[in-house]
Amino acid sequence: MSQTKKVTICACASRSFIDKEKVTEIAASLEREGYSVTILPDLCRKMMQASSDLPEIASSLIFACHPRAVRSHLNRLNQVADTIYDIRNNSCEEILSQLKIQSCNSNEQECIKETFQKEVETFPFENGTDAWYPVIDKERCTDCGKCMDFCLFGVYSLENGHVKVVKPENCKNNCPACARICPSRAIIFPKYDKSPINGGVIEEEQFAPDVMDAMYRERLKYKLQQRREGVSLLKKDQQ
Repeated sequence: MSQTKKVTICACASRSFIDKEKVTEIAASLEREGYSVTILPDLCRKMMQASSDLPEIASSLIFACHPRAVRSHLNRLNQVADTIYDIRNNSCEEILSQLKIQSCNSNEQECIKETFQKEVETFPFENGTDAWYPVIDKERCTDCGKCMDFCLFGVYSLENGHVKVVKPENCKNNCPACARICPSRAIIFPKYDKSPINGGVIEEEQFAPDVMDAMYRERLKYKLQQRREGVSLLKKDQQ
């Protein structure tokens, strides 16, 4: 193992999907083994802002939520992840065993863990204003455009025949409606609590095709009505 291998851990500070105790335990175990560990308050926010250090993050070992969600995030920015571990749904023991590392209760590790705990405690809690926005899994997307037709807030655009997320900041917080009507389950909201919308592979939330079609038709009627009345649905700073 390279003693300088870099690790990026997302603490998902604005929500409680990733257990903070698990974050600090894994961080301490890896640092004890010689890894260079960085804990981020929110990887989703960094990717939404297209942070300049994303190439470095992509080349590191990433510990975050559902790998499909993280991978789709990075693909949108033309970055390919090296390795992604799911600490949202796996235990410390399961994660560390994949790296052939055993958790240790030594005084050294407890000191390292305490340092990471203090760092994580400083991360801001931003529930309601955090990085809630969709990302498209292009391995599933058929570019049908239903999400663009359905969205009221100008989040999506069709460019050269491909659907893209162009105004993520316009997305209404905690609204995953466009993902529900996507026929190929290609739209991911990593901060949603149920799969497959959050990038998971288990069907925890399902809608019958006729229900999805009804939602889609109703939204198109509403958008047409708003257009006739000349009412803009975009946020004020985007008008």
